Amino acid sequence: MSVQLKESDSVVTIQWVPRYDGVERFLHWVYALVFFALAITGMVILLPVFRPLAQGEAGQFIRLLHRIFAAPAIAVPILYLILRPRRLFKTLGDILGFGKSDVGWIKAVIPYYLGGRHGVMPPQPRFNTGEKMNAIISVGALILLAITGVIMWFGKGSVSPGVFQTAVIIHDLAMAATVTMFLIHLYLATAHPLMWQSLTGIRFGGVSESYARDHHGIWYYGKEKAWKMFEEEKKAAALPAATPQSE
Repeated sequence: MSVQLKESDSVVTIQWVPRYDGVERFLHWVYALVFFALAITGMVILLPVFRPLAQGEAGQFIRLLHRIFAAPAIAVPILYLILRPRRLFKTLGDILGFGKSDVGWIKAVIPYYLGGRHGVMPPQPRFNTGEKMNAIISVGALILLAITGVIMWFGKGSVSPGVFQTAVIIHDLAMAATVTMFLIHLYLATAHPLMWQSLTGIRFGGVSESYARDHHGIWYYGKEKAWKMFEEEKKAAALPAATPQSE
């Protein structure tokens, strides 16, 4: 894609690298909308400040909406499995695979995201460590929410008070975890200057070639080449500081 700069004859050509297919993008946005609805209705039920809204017929209606929105939330991963099974298992392999790049990400996360120091971040695969953590926590919490939600919905009067109360506590904790991860994910995708193209990827399916190189070098170049280039860049960056001492 070529873009002409404003008030200039210069033209910039952007090469796009596919990252998500149409089904993945559609399911992502369905889940995002449903999650938002679940979070709002859940907080109305949970937080004392909204207690007047959670009482009487209004409260019953909000609880009904919460249960209705839960159905598509559970359906999203099932549809992913049905429509794109090979893609799903490939994505799961990418997310669950941890190694050297993940250790490096943890060491570099603060200077990289807060200090903007690009050179400290080692090459990352298709999903960096933060994206992996977000996916694992979100999916794990979704499973807990589904199990405890069924107990709370159908188990009242059938299960012991202790089991019911435990389900309520786990449900609330899982919701807190998912909301926290959602807020972090939303900030990085929409506001952080280093990560804005992640939103472009989930909207249009691709990221620019430069973004793929800088943020997902292992995915773009391959593991061996990406690490070789990273080590060479580190040596080149340290060379000017070492030269005066050697003279």
